[in-house]
Amino acid sequence: MKAPVFLGCVSVVLVLSGCASHRVATASIAAAPAAAVAPVMTAEAVRESMPNDYLRVSFLPAGVPVTSIAKPGALRGFMTATVLYSPPLTVEEYPKYSGLENDDSKVLVAMRCKPPDAQKADAVLATWPNVFMAVQRDVPVEPGDCDATPSDPDKQVACYAKAFSDLAEAAVPTSLAHTFDYAGTIYDGKHAAMAKWLQDYYGIYPAFAGTGYSVKDSYFIDKKPMTSQQILVKSVSSEYLLKNLALKDAGCRCISVAPYSGRAHDRLDPEFIEQSGGDGVCKQVDRLSAH
Repeated sequence: MKAPVFLGCVSVVLVLSGCASHRVATASIAAAPAAAVAPVMTAEAVRESMPNDYLRVSFLPAGVPVTSIAKPGALRGFMTATVLYSPPLTVEEYPKYSGLENDDSKVLVAMRCKPPDAQKADAVLATWPNVFMAVQRDVPVEPGDCDATPSDPDKQVACYAKAFSDLAEAAVPTSLAHTFDYAGTIYDGKHAAMAKWLQDYYGIYPAFAGTGYSVKDSYFIDKKPMTSQQILVKSVSSEYLLKNLALKDAGCRCISVAPYSGRAHDRLDPEFIEQSGGDGVCKQVDRLSAH
């Protein structure tokens, strides 16, 4: 993902992961040793079920109204699980883990959303297979629409998503290679209309990994290409795609914070957003909590 939004991370907690048939138990944040330096904890419970408590941060020009999760006209928006923000990082640190960058010249918009209707929010872990399934729900096609290559970009993406087949393989690299080769075709220079559609309606840019993790420092990947080793090492923060609901429908509390001296060094606490944010509207606050 590469768009003017932030997906979260946490500091001073353990990174937990599973490999093949080996699975690790979910550890509590309190159990993390004080000397731990890993910035993000990913727990099995967070990855395999929807947390239904999400955060999203954006840097927007002054005067831009915020009435929904993502920009008007988009079908979905990226968010992260609130549980990952413990303890909260500074505004300056947040974007590094979501593949974005802090912009001190713009208004900071932060929302915490607890959708009252999980089915309506249709949250999915941001993997390529989930994206292809979500596209089919968001952009249904009629029988025969995909018999020939459609000229409409909406149908092009929908037909491409419908044609995806997630094959079961006996080797993890083989299974992943099939998926990423299929997704990579979108960025081969011959499918610009589909790439643009994903950018406009899903907020998916070439920095999107499709693994369910955002890639740290990937905001400038077009100018600073990354190796697969760098991408894998920097994939640390879980991300989700939700329907672009109105703030009220998504159960969001939202704040907007104009630029001020030192904002980048203040922490963005989910509890502060919860307590100070408008209920279903974006409320202006003078500055972030110092604690």
